[in-house]
Amino acid sequence: MAGCGDLAEVARRLGLRQGSVERRLDRLDKDVDLALTRRGCHSAQLTAAGSRLLVAGRRFFRQVDLAARTEIFGSGPEALDAPDVLSIASAEPLLEDVVEDAAATLGVLLSISHDTPHGALRQLADFSVDAVHTWGFDAPHAPHASVDRAVRVYDVLDDALWVTLPSGHPLADRESLALADLLDENWVSEAGPGSEVLVERVFHAAGLPKPARLQVAGASVVRGMLHRGDAVGLGSPTGPALHTPNLVRRSVVERPRRTCSLIVDPAVVPGALAEQLATLLTARYLGRFAEHHQDMLRDPWWAQWYGAQLDRQDAGAAPAAQTSPGAASSSEAGAESGPESGSESGQLDVEDLHLLRAVAQHGSINRAAAVLSISQSALTRRIHRLEFRLGARLLLRSSRGTSLTSSTRQFLRQLDAFETEFHGAGIAARRSTGRPVPHRRWTKAG
Repeated sequence: MAGCGDLAEVARRLGLRQGSVERRLDRLDKDVDLALTRRGCHSAQLTAAGSRLLVAGRRFFRQVDLAARTEIFGSGPEALDAPDVLSIASAEPLLEDVVEDAAATLGVLLSISHDTPHGALRQLADFSVDAVHTWGFDAPHAPHASVDRAVRVYDVLDDALWVTLPSGHPLADRESLALADLLDENWVSEAGPGSEVLVERVFHAAGLPKPARLQVAGASVVRGMLHRGDAVGLGSPTGPALHTPNLVRRSVVERPRRTCSLIVDPAVVPGALAEQLATLLTARYLGRFAEHHQDMLRDPWWAQWYGAQLDRQDAGAAPAAQTSPGAASSSEAGAESGPESGSESGQLDVEDLHLLRAVAQHGSINRAAAVLSISQSALTRRIHRLEFRLGARLLLRSSRGTSLTSSTRQFLRQLDAFETEFHGAGIAARRSTGRPVPHRRWTKAG
C-alpha cells in the first residue's frame, strides 16, 4: 500500500482480489488495534502509525535476514537488496532534485520528508524513516548520538558558509566580512542537531558572544526572511540559490563550516547504496556551486575549498562510513554474498523460527510438537524445510535428544532482541495515537 496506494493495483501485484486485500487490511488493523491505513473506494494510504510499523517491520525482517547470513552461514559478508522506496527525512528544505537523480542513476525511489535537523533525527529514532540527511559541526558522526539504535554515518560535504545580507547594507561593498562587524545586526538562524543554533555556534567558535538580536526559525522560514531582506544570516553556496537582486553574499573572514552527512539504518539500507546516495548528494551540492557561483573560484580560498571537495568525491565516492557504538560489527552491508548464503530476503518464515525455538526449549521434537499442538511429522517437515531453505544444519540430533547448533543459538538470541525492538516500535506507535498499551499478547513460541 505504501508503494502504490491503489487497491486494485495492489491486488493485481499480489495475485489477490481487491476484496481479499481489504479484508486482510481490516484483519491487520484489528490484530494490532490500530488504524494502519485510510481507505477510500479504490485507494488507500498509510496512517502515521502504519508508516512507523512499516519502517520498523522492514527493519525487523532485514535484521533477521542479516543475522541468518552472518550467524548461520559463518562470518562471510552478507548482501542486502535495496528497498524499492527509501524513506528519508531531510534537514534541507529543497531536496526534490535528488529524487529524480536517484531514480535515474540508482534505480531507487526516495520518499522525502522535510524537518529540522533535530526533528529528522527524532524520526529516525522513532522508526518513521530509514535514513536522515542532515548537518552538524565538528565530528560528522556526533548527530547520531541521540539515536538509540544502530546507525551508520556517511560524510557528504565539508560545507563552507557565507553571509547573506541586503544589497543596501552599509557593509555590502566589502568583499569579505568579519563576524565582529556584524555583531549588532538583526540575525536569523536555523537550529541544528541537539537544538544547537547555527549562528550562535559560529560566533562562539570565533570567540564572540552571540548577537543580541537573533531569531531562530526553521530552514524554510530563514530562507524567506533572507529573501525579503528582513535579516542577516549564514548560508551556503552549495544550497538552493536565492535568486533576488536585493541580496548580496559575502565571504566570512573566519571561514565557518559545517558537516553534511547521510545517516542510515544499516539493517535496511545496503552499504553500497548508502555510499552511492551520499556521492549523489555531494555531486548535487557541488553542482549547485558550479552552476551559480563560478565567479567565486577567482578567490583562492574558495577555489581551494572547491578543489578539495572534488578530490574527496573522486577519491572514494563517499568517505568510509562511521558506525555508531550500538551497531553490530557484522552489519557491513553491500558486499557480494558468499556461496553458502542461499537465503534471500523474505524466505525466512518467522513462525518457523518460533517452532525452532520451541524445539530448543523442550529438548526434543516430540515434546515441542505436543506443546505446540501439532504433529511430530508436521514439525519435523517444517524444520527440514527451514534447513533446506537456509542450506545449513540447525539441529543436532542424538539419542539424548535434540539441541541447537551454536550458531543457531546465537541467531535465536539475536531474534529475541529484534522482536523486542519491533514490539517497542508498536508500543511507540500506540502511544503516539494516545491509545492505551495492552499487555503483550503473544509469546516467544508464536
